[in-house]
Amino acid sequence: MKTEDYVVVVGGLNLDLAGLSGEVYREKDSNIGDIQMTVGGVGQNIAQNLIKLDVPTYLVGVYGDDYFGKILSDQCKTHNIKLDYAECIPNAKSSIYLYVTDNQGDMVTAVNDMKITEYMTPEFFEKRIDFINEASICVIDGNVPKESIEWLVSHCIVPIFVDPVSVTKVDRFENVLNKIDTFKPNELEAGFLTSIDIVDEETAKEAAKILNQKGVKNVFISMGSKGILCSTEEEVECVPILPSHIVSVNGAGDCSMATIIWERFWYGNKLPLIKIGQLAQAASSLTVEVAQSVSPELNIRNIEERAKKYLKEV
Repeated sequence: MKTEDYVVVVGGLNLDLAGLSGEVYREKDSNIGDIQMTVGGVGQNIAQNLIKLDVPTYLVGVYGDDYFGKILSDQCKTHNIKLDYAECIPNAKSSIYLYVTDNQGDMVTAVNDMKITEYMTPEFFEKRIDFINEASICVIDGNVPKESIEWLVSHCIVPIFVDPVSVTKVDRFENVLNKIDTFKPNELEAGFLTSIDIVDEETAKEAAKILNQKGVKNVFISMGSKGILCSTEEEVECVPILPSHIVSVNGAGDCSMATIIWERFWYGNKLPLIKIGQLAQAASSLTVEVAQSVSPELNIRNIEERAKKYLKEV
């Protein structure tokens, strides 16, 4: 790896408004809890996690010239996320994500207002493709419009890593699976693309095999409390979760994705597949223990220390 190497993350940059329920959650009622405002978006979350893992990272996305846009750009600078190739859109409202969690930390509802992502057109990426192709890795999240994803993937010559974001957006990658190096869906997203109802390790393996056959080299299916299924054409491993005091699961998957990218950037996919899965799960367990979508405690040392718990369970 050269000192000038970097990762480009293409995707969402949101202002997150989180309603975190207290000890009791009642549906359709006013719940006592905490309300927090943080910078989020899958792309931004991945980028912020990568910076914490000592990976130089550029975020390619859009934000408005409104009050929230100023907060977003200032916070990215604070977190050392480079916005040199992002764009501030005049007279546009910045992306906002509103979500509520129950007393177990699980999200019960959310609303996203991300119309500004429509500015990420093929023409937007055409101006930036040379820079993207100088990166070590290009990460794409599902907040990018489908037409733009297909243009970008067809013109990108570096390894492409994908987080599909949600079931409603995962179909944006249907036509380009054979060009994806590493794909990290959850069980619902993977199920949508493979028509497999993923309910356990065996059905996850079936779905992963189909995705591998469609051309994805590395598949990591997040299965929540059932762990993460890691699959290549030659090998399959299922790694369980680590016990954690869950505050909020928001951002846990983004942290897992960043850890998988970190491994490729620094080790070149040379660690054993099960080890990559364990590090990803260890990083995720750090994130769920805080209200923020990116844990203040995230760093390489803490991830590796927590991953040692897998050795104790053998």
